Amino acid sequence: MQHTIQELHDKVNSMRDLTLVAHNLKYARPNEDNFEAITHLVEQVQALAGDIYNDKSLHPKVKEKQEKADKLAKA
Repeated sequence: MQHTIQELHDKVNSMRDLTLVAHNLKYARPNEDNFEAITHLVEQVQALAGDIYNDKSLHPKVKEKQEKADKLAKA
């Protein structure tokens, strides 16, 4: 995971904030035509979720620790 825990936390919080805005647009103002704004917010949430999901590589610090452990195991 390339992201730090703080970055992951920030992304998840951003996703939550965006969904709250989308929910407010849809249910607090149901008579207004907010389809495009809501769709844009949902796409932003999906992009953040995709960014988190696709982050499969190890964080540099974890990779470094793993390499050191491998070297010690071979010695």
